Amino acid sequence: METRPSIPARGVRRLLEGRRRFFGAVLAMLGLARSARAQVADSAPIRYAPLVRSVRVPLASVAEPWSPVAFVAEAMAPRRVLISGVLYRTEKDLSALCVTCPHEQCQVELVTDKERLARMPGSTSSHPLFECGCHLSVFDAANDGVRLSGEAPRGLYRFHVAGVDGDMVQITEVEAVALTEV
Repeated sequence: METRPSIPARGVRRLLEGRRRFFGAVLAMLGLARSARAQVADSAPIRYAPLVRSVRVPLASVAEPWSPVAFVAEAMAPRRVLISGVLYRTEKDLSALCVTCPHEQCQVELVTDKERLARMPGSTSSHPLFECGCHLSVFDAANDGVRLSGEAPRGLYRFHVAGVDGDMVQITEVEAVALTEV
């Protein structure tokens, strides 16, 4: 019967420390790769996927700037996906964003209170911002939900506002990547 030579305790500690460093380095590289992928995705052209049916919101309900109107959109990818969003008017345009944080799918909230805005990390904004209550990621409401700070790897997912038909705003598409990540 063969016996294996035992490894001294010091050798075991070195082996475990080496493994911890290796796995720590691997995890750090994965985090950097995820961050780099998100930055490339933010600068790449947006690909949209069609909704099962367009979302129609009365134009009068978004007459006042920064007063969001909640909606739920349905898409197929290949399974049925329901995505919560808000439509709101900025000083210039209509904007529709998914209210699910891309970090860990917590709900984000549009913050309009000036005192609260002043306390938000990285806030130098005079307009409302979206904030994730779970990990405090902050997104620019005036700039299509671009990520300003926090754990989120990218900005909020966008909906395509197709236009206004009479007195109704029509939302017809959602950012394609949202279908696999929400």
